[in-house]
Order: sequence, then C-alpha cells, then structure tokens
Amino acid sequence: MLFIAVVAASIFYFTGLGSAQKDMTKPLTFLPEETLLIAVFKNEETTDNIFKDYEVFDALLGFEQKDNMDDLKQQLMRSPALTPHLSGTDVYVSFHPVDKSIEMLFTIPTVEPLKNNAVNNTLAQLSDEYQFTTLDTLGQNIYALRADSSDITWYAAYHADIFFVSPALPILEKVLDKRHPKLSRQQINFFLEHTNRNVPLSFYFAHQQIDSLSKKFQRNRPGDFMKQFMGLNGQSTWNINYKQDALMLTGESELSKTEQNYLALFASQQKTTQRLYQYFPANTALYLEYSISDLRQYRQDLEKYLRNKTNQKRILDQLENTRSSRPKIISGFEAAVGNEFATAELNNGDYLGFLSLRDSSALEGMLSEIAENAGDGVYRFKYEHLLYAYYGDAFQTFQRPYFTIVDDVMVFANQSSTLNNYRRQWQNSDLLVGTLGFKNYQRMQGDEANVTFFLHTKNAGRMLNNNLIRPFAQNFRNTEKFGYQDFYSWSVQLMGNGGDFISSIYGIYKSSTALGASPEWTYDFNNRLITRPYVFEHSDTSQFILAQEQDHTIHAIHPTGKKMWSTVFSGRVIGDMIQIPDRSILLVTDRNRLYRFDPNGDGLPGFSLGLPEEPTGSPVVFTLDRRDVILVTLSDRLVAYDMEGNALSNWSSIPVSGRLLPGIFLAKDEIVVGSTSGKVYYFNSSGQITQEIAAPSEVTFKNPLGHMASATADDVFVTTDASGNYYRYSKSGGVSKTSITGLSQNHRAFFAPLSASDVPDMIVLDDNKLSIYQTTDSTALRYSQGFTKDIYPTPLLFPISRSTMQLGISIPSNNLIYVFTENGGVLDGFPVESLPLFYYGRINYNSDNYLLSTKRDHKLYAYKH
Repeated sequence: MLFIAVVAASIFYFTGLGSAQKDMTKPLTFLPEETLLIAVFKNEETTDNIFKDYEVFDALLGFEQKDNMDDLKQQLMRSPALTPHLSGTDVYVSFHPVDKSIEMLFTIPTVEPLKNNAVNNTLAQLSDEYQFTTLDTLGQNIYALRADSSDITWYAAYHADIFFVSPALPILEKVLDKRHPKLSRQQINFFLEHTNRNVPLSFYFAHQQIDSLSKKFQRNRPGDFMKQFMGLNGQSTWNINYKQDALMLTGESELSKTEQNYLALFASQQKTTQRLYQYFPANTALYLEYSISDLRQYRQDLEKYLRNKTNQKRILDQLENTRSSRPKIISGFEAAVGNEFATAELNNGDYLGFLSLRDSSALEGMLSEIAENAGDGVYRFKYEHLLYAYYGDAFQTFQRPYFTIVDDVMVFANQSSTLNNYRRQWQNSDLLVGTLGFKNYQRMQGDEANVTFFLHTKNAGRMLNNNLIRPFAQNFRNTEKFGYQDFYSWSVQLMGNGGDFISSIYGIYKSSTALGASPEWTYDFNNRLITRPYVFEHSDTSQFILAQEQDHTIHAIHPTGKKMWSTVFSGRVIGDMIQIPDRSILLVTDRNRLYRFDPNGDGLPGFSLGLPEEPTGSPVVFTLDRRDVILVTLSDRLVAYDMEGNALSNWSSIPVSGRLLPGIFLAKDEIVVGSTSGKVYYFNSSGQITQEIAAPSEVTFKNPLGHMASATADDVFVTTDASGNYYRYSKSGGVSKTSITGLSQNHRAFFAPLSASDVPDMIVLDDNKLSIYQTTDSTALRYSQGFTKDIYPTPLLFPISRSTMQLGISIPSNNLIYVFTENGGVLDGFPVESLPLFYYGRINYNSDNYLLSTKRDHKLYAYKH
C-alpha cells in the first residue's frame, strides 16, 4: 500500500505533460511484463489546480525528490521547445524493479510523428540547466540529461512516436528490446476497460506482483496477514477520489486461478456491515476483518479450499470424527457462531481473535462441553483447530486458544495474559474507535465490505522498522525528508462482486490544512484555563476574547491574538460571563463577588461588590418596573441590585425550599427559578413569591430549567429528575410528568435551541452518550451519539444566530472535542484533539469561524475553519 501511495505521489508533479488521446493501447504494448504498477493522468488545468499543494504526495515522495521533479517538469516537460509536441496526449507512469530498487518510467505519446534529427535538436535545446549527451543502445538513440545541481540523470528515448523517460537505463533497454516479454493484451484491455476518463488519475496493478513487492520490501518472510494476499492472481484498476487529507483509490479487481487463495473465498459473497472493529483495543497495530453474507456457502467453499491445501486434510478429518462422535456439540457450536470474524495484531506482537455469535446463550449452555474453565470468565477450547476448520486462514494462528465473551462477541488469544490485558482495556473503554485518527478514518471509509485490512502507522511502527529492508526502513523513520509518520493509517477494502472484487485503498493523512493542525496564532497563559473562551463586543468595529486561567487571572485578547489586558479576579467564575447591551461584562465568582466592568477591563462605579454567600449560577439583567435590575441566585434565595451595585431597597430575599438551580427566567413580568426540591417559584418585581408549583411526589432536581416562552399562553418550564422523569410546569396547568426510558441517575440535562426555532431542545449527557430530545409536546428523540468514553458533564453552546445555538462537547479522557450540525452530524473537521474548554465560531465581526482551544502547554490556539 505504501508503494502504491508513492506512485501517486510521484506522478502528479508531471500533470502538465499531456492531455487525453483516443488511442490508449499503443503506449502500453511496450511495457515489460514485470511492470509493477501503471498510472495514467490527463493534462488539464483543472488537474493542476486540484492537486496544487497536495501534501500527501510531498510526504510520500520525499521533499527533496519532489523538488527535483518540480524542476524537471518546469525545465524540460513544460519548456517551449517540447510542449507543442506533447499537448493533447496522455501520460503513463509505470514502476519497475531494477536490482534492489524500484524505478519510474514515463511513457508520453507525441501529437504527431517527429523525425530523429528533430528529436535530437529539440532535446538539445530544452534547457541550459542540463548537460545533454547521446547514447546508442540496440540501434536506438538514448539521450541523457543531467542538471548540474542534481545527482539524477534522466534517460530519454523516442520510439514509435512515443517518448520514454526514466532515471534507469535498464528500463529503457527492456522497452526497446522486442524480444523482452511485454504486457499481455488481456492486461491492457482490462486496464483500458476499467479506467474512468472522468477522474484525474487511474492505476493498473497486476496481482502477481504482490509476491515481487514482498521480496523487494521485506527483510523477513511474509507474516500471517501478508500471506493471505499472496497468490491472489488477477489484476486491479483503481481511480482516485480526491481528498485533501487522504489518498483514496477505488476500482475493480479481477481474479484468476483462485483455488489456492484464501481471500478469493469472499469474492462470491455480498458485502455486509462490519462491526467487530468496535471491539479492537487502542494498541492495535493491524487487523483483518472478514464478514460473509451466506455462511452455508462459505463453509462449503472453505472445505473445498482446505481439502486442496497441503497438510490440511488432517484437520478436516479430525473435525469430521468429532462431528460423528459428538454431533450435538458440533451442531450446537455451528448454530451459535456467526458470520463476522477478525484477527488483530497488537503493537507488542500479540494476536487477538474476534468472532461474532448468533446465539450467545446457546454457547454458554454448552461451554463445559467444548471448553475448559480457566477462571474469571476465561475458557480454553478442548479441541485443536476448531476455529480454523470453520473459518480458515484467518484463525490459523489460533490452535487451541483461550477465550472470553464480550457482549455477543467471542474474543480469544493464545495466552491467557493477552486476554486478561484485553479485558482490562475493554472495561476501561481503551479502544481503537475512541482515538482521533480512527474517527477520521471512519469518516472516509465505510464499514460495508467482506474483507478489510487496516494498518495503524504509529502502532505498527516497530514491526515496520524491523521488517522493511534497510533503505525503506530509513525512509520510514526520516521525518525531515519524508512524511510517512504523518499518515495515521493505511487500509484495503474488498467487496464481493460475483466472483471478483470491488476494491478500495485508503491512506489517511494528517494534513497541515486540517482543523487543529496549523494555528493562525497562539496566546500564552501561565496556567490551564478554567473557563471556556468567550467572544464579546469591544466596539462598533471590533470584538475581543475573554478567558480565565487557574490563578483567577482574566485575559482580554484581540482577535489577532495580541494581549489587550489581564487582571486577577477574586475567585473562579461561576456559570457564564455575560455581556449586556451597554457592552459591559457581568460575572460572579466563588469568592462571593459580583463584577461589572467595561471592555477595557475597568470596573464600573459600585463594582465589584460582595455577595451574602456563594452564588449558584450566572447573573442576569432584567427590566422590572421600567428599570434594569441585576439578579443573582444564591443557595436558597434571589438577590437583586441596581446597575450601580446597590441592593434594591424594596426587594424581599425570601428563602425557598432546597437549593436554587442555575438559571433565572422572566415570564410575563414574573421572575421564575427552580429548586433542587422539585419546586418552581414565581416572584414579582419586589422579590415576593407569587406562586409555588411542586412536583407531585418527592423528587430531587439537579439539572437547570428549560424555558418555553409563549405570547398567547402560559410560559412552560421543563427539566428532569434524578430518575429520568421529564417534568413540565406552567402557572395554570401545574406540573406533568413523563418517563424517559434509558436515562441513568448520572444523566445531565440542559436546554438550548439547536435548530431554527425559539423552542429549546433538551440536551442529555449520560455517561458516554449524547441525546437530543424535542421539548414541544413530547420528548421525542431527535438524534443520539455514542462514544467510548464519558462526556464532559457540561455542553458548550455557541451562538450562530440570535435564536439558535451550536452544540459542542468534549471527551476529557482522550482529549477529543466535537461540534455538531443542526441535524446531529459531526461538523466537518471534527473531532479535534483539545482540552475540554473551547470556543467555536466567529471571533470578530464578519470573520471566518475559528476554533479556540487549549492543550497541556497552557496556550490558546486559534485555528481558522
């Protein structure tokens, strides 16, 4: 897969060499039969623009080699002398084995035939940058061109109205030698038939070259995974799907002589949804996951395959004896196991196997018959090669493994210690699907297939270093000249297609243009943030950013990342900072202080001021009796101040039952708050309780109220209790209760409008699950998302209009943050690695959207999106 990616990297620096030509057959007839890979592309301006600054190619080809090829492209192929002869043609790039390396050949038909003296004169005049000499090989002129600044010599020959260009002279000699075997007509026809002329790049690959590539690249014998691809005779053609941060190839694979290849058994199956990857641990280095649509047909094909395989008949005979002597055991096992299975190799070289179960209860009932109890939920098969006999080469490494049951999946390993380690990882949700890279991989590659091979570049780094021959291992480790380490993963997917395959190749790259990769600016703090960044108005022409760090310093930051001011506040901000219409900022702290200050950080007259006790939520400003009033919730009462910081003289601070929840609302000129005791209180403008509505039974509330305003009826207030019941309060209707199934006692509920509606949605965070419910007439579920780790207990809400918010959440244990679209999809570019407190949206009037986030280095990063 790395080799194929390098090919893609190499050829795009020559995208200006030619454009489409009707007859594609002739150039291919000169290529030697040992050609490893062929690519063809068009010379169109759109192709140049699509792949401009395509980092994937730079990373794979190597930065120095990229510069050399850029120079060759500009000085030679794009020179005024040569361009008229190459326009209107296709360019083929092929790769060939030469001694202990692999070299390129460029095959470029000309628009019209050129005379030999015209070729000589044209090449000689190409550039003053190159030394030009002529060689004679097989009675054919070969031209050598070498730049003074480079160690590379390019050899060119013009034969049959085609230019052949390569840095390896032996390749040209094979091309020009009529006696040297060439590609077959069948191979050429397949390539041309399946090449999509509407895409910028297509590949052709002969499967028999897998063995050659293995010998070229690998220091050791092929491993258990590589062996399954060897001997898979036939050929593939792939077309590129452009993606800035990935190499994506899709196409068709034709099979031939498949009797001795295991993967060919899946070509007659239909693609199915694969799900076992959800169980693989985070330290998985590579895996092969298989799924079959017709289990009965697969077992018949597998038995035929195994009987034709050397030394495997004994295993089938052994299974047949067991089936005869213990028919109920074998039939019960056959009925219990399913049609999904996988093998994963971990970064320490250990193997894990996975097998879906159709009837886990049936298997549990016969465990004592087929397995020995090793204690603590771990068992060991009594019979050797049982898994291999039913599923083939995927499980060849597991002769008599230990196993355990997780959900409806059997997980097994050759050592009990490997299995015990996995059980701890599963219990801690330390899984591959919880990592950032795998989530990006999932966004690009679907989960419907029959065979999926996956390689995690970092986790497999040690085995790649040990298994690649020295030159390739050195390039893999070299981060200055190559970018292999910036590829998260490589994968191959095969989907059955009536005896052949639909095939895809993916290389997921960490692009510098991806969100969270290259910040526009950074700002240094001395400590970690304890509030999210807020964006407020500074003037008619500019906004600014506010955030508080752990030593209680609040920083004001310009949208360009420059410091505006910083001041130490008394205590940590409770709830949110808010900005009121005169642009002053209000906040309360856990040191019983209420602050009001202007955008320049200067406190307004009368502020800050002390509160009687610690507040429970953010302050608000309401207009009551034609004057603006600041309200703050304390533990069991409301306090009120005027805009100069004076306590209202006519305000009655009446205590309530329980502790006040965060959130103060104005409903038809009355102030409404909720209490942990399950009561909702209505206050008049003097602070007197005008109505108290209690839940029908004794309950405990810990979640804030949601407010649904109405111009024609009573406002409605909603929340949930610790048992997962949903409550609706109104002045005339009292209170109603509805049960929501599936909510745990740990759930947290919040209310905000996430769609183009004034009615808030209910946002529920329940351990590792996010759910969004409607709050109009019922609690219908709008959408939900599950995660492998617990969600940060408070969502982040970012305004996208006067009435609509955008939802963000974070997963602290793996430092992933998410922002969601209105319909519940993950916003493009997310998740991103970050600490939990962040901001997403505009940071200045009419600016682009930015992500403001932090890492453990105590810096605020601003990423344009």
